[in-house]
Amino acid sequence: MSQSSSRRAALFAACPTCIFCGGQVAATTIEHCPPRSMFREKAWPEGFEFAACVKCNGGSSNEDLMVAFLAHLGGGDPRVLESGRGLMFQVNRQFPGVLARMFSKSAIEARADARRIGLRPRPGETYQQLGIVDIPDEMHRCVEVFAAKLTKAIYYMKMGAPFPVNGGIQFQWFTNAQRLEHGRIVLLEALAELAAMSAPVARSGRDLKDQFDYLYSADAPREFHVLQVAFGQVFGFVSIFSQVPGRLEAMDERLAERFEGQQKKSPFKWLSSNREKDLNAAPLSNGPQGKNS
Repeated sequence: MSQSSSRRAALFAACPTCIFCGGQVAATTIEHCPPRSMFREKAWPEGFEFAACVKCNGGSSNEDLMVAFLAHLGGGDPRVLESGRGLMFQVNRQFPGVLARMFSKSAIEARADARRIGLRPRPGETYQQLGIVDIPDEMHRCVEVFAAKLTKAIYYMKMGAPFPVNGGIQFQWFTNAQRLEHGRIVLLEALAELAAMSAPVARSGRDLKDQFDYLYSADAPREFHVLQVAFGQVFGFVSIFSQVPGRLEAMDERLAERFEGQQKKSPFKWLSSNREKDLNAAPLSNGPQGKNS
């Protein structure tokens, strides 16, 4: 038996059911999460392979494409720029019109956004060439799907069991525009005091944390979890989640009571819950800062 066949057999032996749909369906494929296309030369981190059913593996291919394109938007590395161009063509094919909306800023809009986040063009460069883009709704939805899958993947790594279908996940994501505008990522700063656990992210001994890094925290009963993820300097997200039905809903209710009359609410959006409706009143398009550079 080859090494790849042995690894595949070991994965299915450890978890014969799909970790992304709550262990409800037999696993017949291996899912790489995060997708290999997010990494330079597709050198993805070791240990991020998971047993998945065909639907969960192939059903998010367009979302994987979009987040890979997003991950390649930052930096001047020629390898990143070259692979980013290839991803751009694919995104344009799978999401017609989305690139036009991302890069359609007028000179006035580009100048206003650049000044807001403290960027200035170099001599001979226009504000429109700074690469500050709008984040379309399609990208918000793709990041949402991706964040749910990566959250479930890391839950499985830490807990050794698929995340249950009646568990709850909330998330919030951000782009580097917030770091440029405020000098920090406010959400990550608020969580900085949490005790965190993180294994090295590497491939064949090569550190990949400049491309993908994460911190995982859990309470003592391991019923309440926090995941902080960053993809280089481009974007990241925070998810809070619990496998215990109603745990996050109770937290939301306490938060609402605390801020009653002050028009304040949780910044997190529901990705998964045993309730059918979205309990967070904020629309998805209000999630991150709405800009990326």
